[in-house]
Amino acid sequence: MYSRLIQLLNNVFGHREEEQAYTPILNHEGSSQAREDVPPRDNYRIVYLTFLLQGVTMLLGWNVFITASVFFHESFRGSAYENNFQNYFSIVFTSFNFFFLGLALYTHNLENIPRRITITLIFMVLKFLLIAISTQYVESFGPTYYFYFVIALIGIAGVTTAFLQNEIFALVSQFSPNYTVSVMSGQGLAGSAVAIFQILSALAAPPSTTFDTLEENDLSRSALLYFLCAFIIVILALISFYFILIRSPLYLHHREQARRVETICDINSIRATFDNIRILVFAVGFVFTVTLSVYPSITAYIKSTVKDENKNKFRQDYLFIPLHFLIFNLGDLLGRSLPSLQFFIITDSVKLARMSSARIIFLPLFLMCNVDIGSIGMRTFPLFINSDLIYFLILLLFAITNGYMGSLTMMAAPQVEGVARDLAGTIMSFGLVFGLVLGSIFSFPMLAISCGCNPIGK
Repeated sequence: MYSRLIQLLNNVFGHREEEQAYTPILNHEGSSQAREDVPPRDNYRIVYLTFLLQGVTMLLGWNVFITASVFFHESFRGSAYENNFQNYFSIVFTSFNFFFLGLALYTHNLENIPRRITITLIFMVLKFLLIAISTQYVESFGPTYYFYFVIALIGIAGVTTAFLQNEIFALVSQFSPNYTVSVMSGQGLAGSAVAIFQILSALAAPPSTTFDTLEENDLSRSALLYFLCAFIIVILALISFYFILIRSPLYLHHREQARRVETICDINSIRATFDNIRILVFAVGFVFTVTLSVYPSITAYIKSTVKDENKNKFRQDYLFIPLHFLIFNLGDLLGRSLPSLQFFIITDSVKLARMSSARIIFLPLFLMCNVDIGSIGMRTFPLFINSDLIYFLILLLFAITNGYMGSLTMMAAPQVEGVARDLAGTIMSFGLVFGLVLGSIFSFPMLAISCGCNPIGK
């Protein structure tokens, strides 16, 4: 027991300046690679932290848009998209993400990774600058046309996320598994950061603001600060990638190793790699199918069960909904970080697939919470979970399992014997996004079930 505790502490706080040398794997022609040389040290864990920042940036486009639900709800008020914009956000983002991820996978080339990532980050900078400026001109658009403008930017976010995700996972798959954990943890950190920014911006509203809704000017000012924060983070990611990561000795070492065993990305090599990791592809896809089916399309409509006259500030909609985003993202971040400890690592693909499938139990649980769609329908599921605390506990467990299972599967695939690591990483990211697409599609019938209404119309 004592030795196990010491091992756990060493995993958490131990010095990790040097990666472990990889064991031999098979290339796409079936011949064995020679054991790689011991990589240079990652001094001060600067490469690890840079990958963490890339993970933050990777899902920033998605998290920023879905977390700003209060601002967009007010901006779209009076349009046909006032109560269902989250569903459209999900399906547009994931559809663009899925299509262009397939394109990025098919055109993948190790030599193009630095250039693709740099160009993608530049486009992300411009995108966040546009949405930040637009928050001050919502009335000029009108609710319907502003929805179309935001949807166009979400489509662009799906494209940039696809290329960034494909290239970062292909790149990090060349490193030891703990660097994959850093990317996955960065993704969870992105959601937590934007949720915190949103809550702080809402709390910064003047004391005269009512609890039920913020004044339009306050919402616009809060949204401007919110999107500018995302803008600054992407600039930092661009600087750290271009001036630090691709110039580090550790990166140059792994790039040279990858050149020696580079896999030609054709249909046969993709199919051979997929056959070896297909169970893990299913597992990661199902994880995110379940998650996107209810988050945020259902969870964003779950409100406090406390009566209006007894609500404190944090139970009002403009803080209660951002608080639920924060709880989810903190839980997701915790789950993504757990595999950094040896004690929590699971590599059995069948076991991972079963654990992923078990998360389907969360779907009816959320429908039994206080889902309030407003005037577009009546709830069809009985209100069994009549407690904010129990709802938040369910949400937390839902988030932890999402991050934990996502990280385990993404870590396991590149380590499977007989696969090309960069292809395994990109195929797994493709499976992840396919799960997001299915989840966003299923979010429409889930919303219809919850309210007994047509979720496509007003």
